[in-house]
Parts: sequence; C-alpha cells; structure tokens
Amino acid sequence: MGKAIAPGLANGRAVVLLDSIPVQASLTPVDSDAEILRLKRAFQSAGADLEALQAHVHQEFGASEAEIFAAHQLILEDPALLNDIIQRLDSDALRVEDAIAASVEEYAARMSKAQDPYLRERELDIRDIGNRLIRHAAGHPASRFSALEDNSIIVGEELLPSDLVELDSDKLAGVVTQRCGETSHVAILARALGVPALTGITDIGGSLSTGQHLLLDGYAGKLVIAPTQSQRQAFEQKQHRFNDYRDAQKADEHLPCQTMDGVEIQLMANLARPNEAELSASSNLAAIGLLRTEFLFLDHSEPPTVDEQIDLYAQVASRMPGRDICIRTLDLGGDKFPLFLRHSPEANPNLGIRGLRFSLGAGLSMFRTQVEALLRVSAEHRVNILLPMVLGVDDFLAAKDIILQIARELGLTVPPIGVLVETPAAVLLIDEILDHADFVNLGTNDLTQFLLASDRNALDAEDDYSVLHPAVLRAVKTVCSTAQAKNKPVTVCGEAAGSPEIAALLVGLGIRRLSMSPSLSMPVKYLLRTLSLATLEALAREAIEARSICRVKEIVRVAGIRGSYPES
Repeated sequence: MGKAIAPGLANGRAVVLLDSIPVQASLTPVDSDAEILRLKRAFQSAGADLEALQAHVHQEFGASEAEIFAAHQLILEDPALLNDIIQRLDSDALRVEDAIAASVEEYAARMSKAQDPYLRERELDIRDIGNRLIRHAAGHPASRFSALEDNSIIVGEELLPSDLVELDSDKLAGVVTQRCGETSHVAILARALGVPALTGITDIGGSLSTGQHLLLDGYAGKLVIAPTQSQRQAFEQKQHRFNDYRDAQKADEHLPCQTMDGVEIQLMANLARPNEAELSASSNLAAIGLLRTEFLFLDHSEPPTVDEQIDLYAQVASRMPGRDICIRTLDLGGDKFPLFLRHSPEANPNLGIRGLRFSLGAGLSMFRTQVEALLRVSAEHRVNILLPMVLGVDDFLAAKDIILQIARELGLTVPPIGVLVETPAAVLLIDEILDHADFVNLGTNDLTQFLLASDRNALDAEDDYSVLHPAVLRAVKTVCSTAQAKNKPVTVCGEAAGSPEIAALLVGLGIRRLSMSPSLSMPVKYLLRTLSLATLEALAREAIEARSICRVKEIVRVAGIRGSYPES
C-alpha cells in the first residue's frame, strides 16, 4: 500500500529510474578560474533550457504548469546560489560539479527538514536545478531517461519535475515513488498529464526492477507487482468500470451543483498561483474560495511591492470577472520564511509564531503593504480579505483595525473581512469572533492536525489524521451552526472539500460552500447531484455521534457513498 497523489489506473511495465550523473572528487589540482567559467556557462545553458521548457509546458499543459519552471528560473537567477557555488570553488578547490552538488545538497537538506509541506516539497525543485546544472557542466545536457516503451511506469525513490515533462507522455502510464507530496510539483504535473501516481512505496530499489509487470491504482493507493492472471483480469474490469463512471461525470460537467432535491451547493476554487484561475474559470466554479499568497514572498529574494501585488491580484480577478475572490493574507512564520527575512529557528515551527501572529509582529511591514494592495484591487474587483491562523477576538480586531486605518488613509471602502478557522482556539471562540468578522472559512488541514495532535504529512499517521474523526466533524458542525445563526457565510477550503465522500458529509453538517482544487470539482458535483439533503443530514447525524474514524468510514461505506472512484 502507498499514498495516491494523482488519480487513475495503470497497467504496465516498470522502468526503474537511473541515478543522477555521478559526481567524483578531482584527483588533480583544480584551476578555480577555469571552473568558475565552466560554472557560468552551465548557468547560461541551464537558463536557456528552462526558457525552452517553460514554452513547451505552457503550450502542452497551460500557464499554471509552466509557472513551475518559471519558479526554477527565479531560483537559478538568484545571485545567492551562484555566489555560494563560487565560494566553494575558491575556498575548497573543487571541480564545478562537486561544488554544485555540495551547495545544492546543503540547500535541499534544509528544505527537507521543514514542517511546512510547501517548503519541504521545494527540496525536489532545488535538486532538479542542481541536476540540470551538473548535466550542463559535465557536457551531458540530455534527460536521464532513455526512450520509453508503451505503457511504462516510472519507478524511483524520487522523481524530479523536469523528468515528467521530458518523458514521452504518450508512453508514460504511471509513476511510483518512495518520497513525494500531494502538493509537490511532480504531483501537480502528474495530475496535469492525467498520469496516476503513488508515493510511500518503501524499498523500491530492493523490490522492483525494470521490466516487471505492475498494476497501479491511483485511487486506492495500491500497487501489485507481478500480478497473477486473475489479478490482471480483475484490474482490466475495474478499468472498464472506471471509464464508464468518468464518462458519466463528464456528461454532468456543466450542470449546476445541487443535491437531488434541488439544494444549491457552491463549488469554489483553491489557488496557490495566479495562473490557476484559468482552470477555475473553465471548470465553471462559482468563485475563488481561497487564493494563497505565500508564493509572492517565498519565491523571491526581496518582498513584493504594492504595485507587483496589485498586478498579480488583478490578474486573478480578471480571469474570474464578476465573481468573488477570497485572498488570504500572508501565512508566513514558523518554518515558512522568505530568503530576504532573517529569523531564529524554532524548536517546533508548526506551533511557533506564524500566520496572523507573524503578520502583526515581525511581518507587520509586509502585512501593511499587502493590505494596501488588496484595498486598491478591491476598488475594481470583488475582493474578500481572509485572515489566517486567528486565535480569538483580540488578534482579529488588531488586524481589522490596521485594515480600517489604511482604508481611511487611502479613502477606499473596506471589503468583507473574514476569519480562517484552523485552530481549536478559534473554534471555541467562534461566537465572539463572528460578532466582528463578515464571513468564515474553515481550514480543515491545520484544524485536523491541531485537534488530533497528529502530523498531517506523516504517512504512518494517516490512520490517526483524518477530518473524519468525530472531534473534527463536531468542530465543523459547531462553526457552521454558529455562522448560520449569525447569518454569516461559511466555506470549507481545506483538502476535505475536494473528497466527494467527505464533501457529502460536510453538506450534511450544514456546509453549502466548498472550495477545492479545480481538478477535483467534477466528481464532487457528480456525487452531490445523486443524493438528497435528507440522506446527507441523516448520514452526518450518525457520523458525529460515532466514536472513531473507523466507525465514520464504516457509516459512509454502508450508506453506499462513492465519489471519484466507483468502488472501494
């Protein structure tokens, strides 16, 4: 068993990933000037590579996916990386390949230890850039893959973003890795390609070899090695059933999202990058339920200006004309620190000074700049401001006062200001908070983690970490009931909203607004259209009275609710 990070079914042969180009210490004295020249040429060639790759990915997959390699370009252009490698060449008398490898390894190691998934998954991007530089420096710029056969399933401890786009997608059937996150660029590209992918498969080097027959289930998270004839036949039947099910979903794609008895459910988009708004518009979603803004800070060597932020927020709004755009203020701090900001390491970054607490303290200058940009964009577009990691009334009002003050100085109207509930404290104080907030969003990812004291990114904690835990469901019900009583809109914008089965439970609990990755909206809509509100409410009542996650899963299974996949 593994963890599914891109949906689909694959029946093919394993292609085990080749190692990166080996780097060996030089046995002869090194001319540092000559090595620096080689390094600068490698940077130039790698930059040209990335420009061509961006153009190719933009044409084949779209602007959002191309932006992955635009981020690579920004890292490559950061003078800090070049200077660090040059310093190693000067001080340690290394060959350029060794210096690149040492610098990239140190940077990647720091990323791999981060608690935040965004930072941790940037480790692969750093390694990708390092491999590209080493290939060019060594005179081997080609991909590390040979030509693929039909129905190839790539297998490796880790896969790099450029690996996927440099492969022949017509012959790529699936991806199996030991390490990869759901929000990593590899997972994003796999989903864009429509290629099923699994991660968390241990001992890949010892248990898998090129040429082995594999059956990959990118829904159930299963991998069958060297299947029997009966297993192959059962899998092929499963593929036929899935194809029929997917066709039925597509037939309903442009119908309104409502329960079988006509109760309207608004489906919205979660975005991490501006260009993802294109997919939101094409998916016929009602609004942007959550636009994360950390990319503006984490990907750059200096804080963004007011004008830069205005331009990006307006880009998103222009792609969704006439629809609400809920923009979350910067959620930095803990282990999410931009390169330009010095900080002291924290013993437990995930529980440190982050979110709104960071914005009201060390990040106050950046917060004020962002607020000004949001207010100026709201003069022409339907912008809502969302404050993250709120603990109670005091921190919410402190942030709201800053927004009101800047609005008065600019002579602008204040847009709706909402609270992102993702801490137990905010759940307990939601009644008082909603006396001052205009709307509430539920961030089920962090809320589940904090309520259950379980790391959401640990594969071995999956049985303990789930929004299906009765405690989490009761917290959602508390927030939803309080918001409804005060006539304040409530939206679930965590990953749970994109799971059809969990979305059905959320609707039963009273939620009428669900925000998710645009690619997940079709199966959610399809399932909700097949169920009545009375059925969903009865299901939710039984679930919140359960004693365990296992019991909730059993309740959902017995009710026969299936979403993105036609069988368990």
